Amino acid sequence: MTALALALALAAGPGVSSRLPAGPLDLYRIAWMRPVVGPQAMESRPLEPGGVAVDPETGYAVFGTRDGWVHALRPDGTVAWELRTAGSFWAPPAIDHGVAYVGCTDGRLYALAMATGKELWRYDAKEELGTRPAVAGGTVFVMSLQDTLFAVDAKTGAWKWHHRREARAGFTVRGAAWPVVRGDTVWAGYSDGWVAALDVANGAARWERTVAPAGDYLDVDAIQLDGRHLYATAFSGAVLAMDAATGDPIWAFRAPGAARLVLGRGALFAVTSSSVHALDPAAGSVLWTAPLGGAPGGGAPVIAGPWVLVPAGQGGLRFLEASSGRTLRVLDPGTGISSTPGVGGERVYVLSNGGDLLALDLR
Repeated sequence: MTALALALALAAGPGVSSRLPAGPLDLYRIAWMRPVVGPQAMESRPLEPGGVAVDPETGYAVFGTRDGWVHALRPDGTVAWELRTAGSFWAPPAIDHGVAYVGCTDGRLYALAMATGKELWRYDAKEELGTRPAVAGGTVFVMSLQDTLFAVDAKTGAWKWHHRREARAGFTVRGAAWPVVRGDTVWAGYSDGWVAALDVANGAARWERTVAPAGDYLDVDAIQLDGRHLYATAFSGAVLAMDAATGDPIWAFRAPGAARLVLGRGALFAVTSSSVHALDPAAGSVLWTAPLGGAPGGGAPVIAGPWVLVPAGQGGLRFLEASSGRTLRVLDPGTGISSTPGVGGERVYVLSNGGDLLALDLR
């Protein structure tokens, strides 16, 4: 055992592996790796499309896995608590005021006490829930994979309202845009290429607009809000900026296979099926374009320090320099990374497709 591996084994909690893939020490140090999912029957290529949320109070990393479990791990890699569900997960949880809100494909939205994992309530939407919830003003908003936005009371789990668009006939891209909320408005994207701004109190539409160019897959898979601008991707070939209050178009950038977005470091980063584009948020002009080196599997990019971290499926987790698009490092534990990383200060948590959680300490 090397000195580094010995140090990791001593520092990590019981059950945490010290057999770690090599990490580039100038960008991050792999603090530990913990297997959380074993081999599943009839599974040739495992996929974990969910992601990790980090609680700022406890430091716990909270995430769901394809075998139906919700896990909370302490910063040393030991298990704080776990909960069994009947589904899988397509997005990270949301954490708000000591509660983890978890949407699951078993159709249920779970509210779990962060400290103990105790189930506070569950809401049965009877549709597969596939987004990170948004929490604001005492309401939890979550989108189903069947194009329904649900609004649920954050304290009791009682239904408040829902807004549904009929799912487009034929094939769609698996996944959904995470809802965003500010003030008295919540915005949602749909698989038929529409975006809607809704009243948080009752779900009444303030505006609805089709944004997707003509094509086979019209899915709006990501929306982001920044000031007066609402940004959206359409898989049929566009990244768009709209006036958040009216839905009026501001600019459009042609991008076939546009899927995920993240804002930060003075740019809008758009991930497509083959590349990453950094765009000027005000004008939509291209700052840089970088090849992806893989195909995203549902997870969203995140900003961590001066880098954009992009889960690229079998292409691993790619560390791109935010200012230039240069690929600095690729983390690939052997099974690929399709989930959304969780960032808590200088610590990044990454769930591999093989079901291992890795803790990275940024340099």
